Amino acid sequence: MSKPWDAIGIGAGIAGAAAARELSRAGRRVLVLDRETPGAEASGAAAGMLAPQIEATHDDAGLPLGLAARDCYPGLIQELAARGHPVAFHHSGILMVAFDAERVTALQAIIASQRGMGLDADWLDGAELRRRQPGAGPEALGAMLAPHDGSVDNIALCAALAADAAQHGAVLERAAVSEVVTRGSRVHGVRTAERLHEAPVVVLAAGAWSPLIEGLPRRLPIEPVRGQMAAVPWPKGLPRTVLFGRGAYVVPRGRDAVLGSTMESVGFDRSTTAEGLAHIRAETNRILPALAAAPLGRTWSGFRPLTPDHRPILGMDPDVAGLVYDTGHGRNGILLGPLCGRIVHDLIVQGETRWDLAPYRVTRF
Repeated sequence: MSKPWDAIGIGAGIAGAAAARELSRAGRRVLVLDRETPGAEASGAAAGMLAPQIEATHDDAGLPLGLAARDCYPGLIQELAARGHPVAFHHSGILMVAFDAERVTALQAIIASQRGMGLDADWLDGAELRRRQPGAGPEALGAMLAPHDGSVDNIALCAALAADAAQHGAVLERAAVSEVVTRGSRVHGVRTAERLHEAPVVVLAAGAWSPLIEGLPRRLPIEPVRGQMAAVPWPKGLPRTVLFGRGAYVVPRGRDAVLGSTMESVGFDRSTTAEGLAHIRAETNRILPALAAAPLGRTWSGFRPLTPDHRPILGMDPDVAGLVYDTGHGRNGILLGPLCGRIVHDLIVQGETRWDLAPYRVTRF
C-alpha cells in the first residue's frame, strides 16, 4: 500500500495535466495516473482550436466559460515559456466560411447576437474574405470573423503542462486505474492492477474512458465520438489562417495543414476509413481549393468525450466527498482544459469557485 497523496488525478490529457499543474503549484502532493503517456489520446489527436465564438450557438450556455478559457491562454503561454516550455499559439482570428444564402443569414444572426453581448465579431463579404485569405474557394459567399479566436499546438501544450506539473513536484505514472475506492461517503483512493493508491481527493479527468472506471457513485453519460483527421503540406504562398466550413476545418500547424473532422459513434474503434478521409478532403478542398493538390500525409483519429448536452461534467460529486469531475469536454477539451484545471484547484484548495457550475453538474442528467 502506497503513502497517501493529497490528490490523485485519473488522466494525463490537457484536463488532467492542467489540474495537476495547478494543484502542485499550490503545494499539493499530486499523483497522476494514465493508461497511456500524457496527451496520447484525445488531447494529442485534436486540432488545437480555441474557438468559443466560432463554435457557439445562439443559446450556448457554455459560451461565458469558453470565452474566459480562451482569454486565459496568452498568460498561460507566457508562463510556460518562462519556465522553458514554449508552445506555438496564435490568436489572430478564425473564419467561418458560408457557401449558401441560408448559412450567410445564420452566421449574420450569430454575429448580431454576439455583438449584443459586447463581443467582437464581423461579417466579411466575398471580396473582404479573399483579401484576408486569397485561397478561399470560389463558392464562398463570405465569412464570419471571430478576431480573438485562435489555435494552439495542443501536442506541445500537453507536454508542457505535464512537464511543468512535474517540475512543481507532481508525479506522473503510466498505469490504468480500474476503480475509485471509497469508504463510506468519502474517497479513499484509486486502484490499479498493481496497488491501491490512497488520497482524500480524486480528480476524474479520463475523458471518454471515464465511464469505464468502477466505483463511481453514478453512471456518466459520456460517449466516445470518433474524429478522423489528416495532415497535408500547407499550400505555398497562402496566409496561414484557421478556416471553418460546415462540418470541416483547416488549421495550420508547423508546415502542415491539419484537416478535420468526422463525428462518428463507433465505440472505441480508432481506425480511419476511406469514406471518412474522402469526406474531410472534399469539404476542406471546398474551403481552400489549393489543398486538393497537396499529398496526403499522416492520418489518425481520436475520441471526443461527448455528453448528451455537449457540456463538460465539472465540479464536486454531491454524495462522495473528495470526488471531483473534470471530464466530458467533447469538442472543447483543448479550449477548456486549462481553465477547468484552475477551477478544480479552487474547489480543492479554496473550497469554492467564482464560477456557477450548475450547467456542468454531474446530477443534471
